[in-house]
Amino acid sequence: MKILYVEDETQAREALSKYLTRRFGKIFTASDGVEGFEIFKEQEADLVIVDLYMPNMDGLEMIQRIKKHSPKTYVIVTSAVEEVETILKGVNLGIDKYLLKPINPENLIEIVNTYRDQLEKTRVLEDVFTLETKKQMEDEIKRKFAAFLKAATGKGPSDVTVFINLDKIEIKAYDALTIMEKNMIDNIQNSVIIEQYRKMFYSINEKTICDLAQEIIGSGVKFNRLEVSVEEATNRIELEILK
Repeated sequence: MKILYVEDETQAREALSKYLTRRFGKIFTASDGVEGFEIFKEQEADLVIVDLYMPNMDGLEMIQRIKKHSPKTYVIVTSAVEEVETILKGVNLGIDKYLLKPINPENLIEIVNTYRDQLEKTRVLEDVFTLETKKQMEDEIKRKFAAFLKAATGKGPSDVTVFINLDKIEIKAYDALTIMEKNMIDNIQNSVIIEQYRKMFYSINEKTICDLAQEIIGSGVKFNRLEVSVEEATNRIELEILK
């Protein structure tokens, strides 16, 4: 994992970079946003730790350029002040963590370790999933999930979309409501009942759905999230792929 640390205060930069180097190996450093962005492009850093207030180019502008160049780069912002407006701007730009100075080294290490584990898992999955096999898996899950819904509820969905995104599988079923459920949705109270019924249905069939996906992708999965929209007649399931 390549880490870039951008900080204009020399003492703080040298102290924290040495601390990070002892734990993660080579750390790239820069003293302002202009230098930092150039190093980022050269090294393609996986994780960037950047101060907000720096000469030549501030942290927010640097983050904006980084995210435009590489949206998936993990960004940790550091600052001596906690400004809500600035934090919100940073969130809109795609920052992942905001740490107040003085930085707690143990807290920072925990954050970096968590991201490193996530990055390693992502890289393993990237090696496994070529575009062709990914498309084949998505089509097979789509076919089997639609068949499962029809067999279990008596009515198949009008369409199913499946998207495998490295460590997650998103399954979305459209127009999945039965005739009885459709006849009940005019009443708000009934809509709530239908939504709860659908959630209970998926909870009961959780293992069946996970087994279905696991058989196709060759890796363990577990339920991560379930969304049921009665108004849009859609069911969205998110499965987490286990390493």
